[in-house]
Amino acid sequence: MSHRTHRPAPKRRRARHRLVQDLGQAAFYAASATLAGGLVRELLHLVHMSVFSC
Repeated sequence: MSHRTHRPAPKRRRARHRLVQDLGQAAFYAASATLAGGLVRELLHLVHMSVFSC
């Protein structure tokens, strides 16, 4: 019988790296959403001002 004695150990580093990547992606999405929200708010403010100035 030829069964492998060397089994791949659970890769905790990979999981931790995956978690860090997920956190970074979440932070990136939050930052981009905040920036987009600010831009939209500024655009709405400008449109509002221009409409009511006329």
